[in-house]
Amino acid sequence: MITDIHKGDYGVEGKMRWELFDEEISVGIGDNVDIAYAEKCAEALNGLPEETVNAIWEAAKKYCLFFIDLCGDEWDEWNEMSFNVTKKTPAEKIKSEIFPSCLIIDEPEDGRIGFHIECNCSWESEHGLEITILDGKLVYLGAFESRGAWDEFAPNDEWNFVNNV
Repeated sequence: MITDIHKGDYGVEGKMRWELFDEEISVGIGDNVDIAYAEKCAEALNGLPEETVNAIWEAAKKYCLFFIDLCGDEWDEWNEMSFNVTKKTPAEKIKSEIFPSCLIIDEPEDGRIGFHIECNCSWESEHGLEITILDGKLVYLGAFESRGAWDEFAPNDEWNFVNNV
């Protein structure tokens, strides 16, 4: 599943196809991570449950609406989206505004499967978007902060758009 595995500038790197987006993305494999575990993470990414995929769309829509509101009157000059997002926009439509670039696999803990994905998004070009998955569940979606699956995620963190989805 992971191809072109090699030692790169930032450690072990490779490529894979994320079927949800039908895109080839980079894979960054952390120190002390064996390829067998990295393959399990890649398989888990391509086998995300429908509930998790729907949670990604809902949280991404929340993030987008929050950012539009945060920008206020300046949104019109910064807007690079191909359509207007409103509360009535179907959440899955936000997929077309997300551009995944790298699956990041950190050292495993407790035999669990966890990883995060760096993405660009058309509504927040400076900070992008990060999706963090632990055991097939979405645990973080927000600006890219390199939030690995083993980080703490407070239920009242207003910058984690998984909260209250």
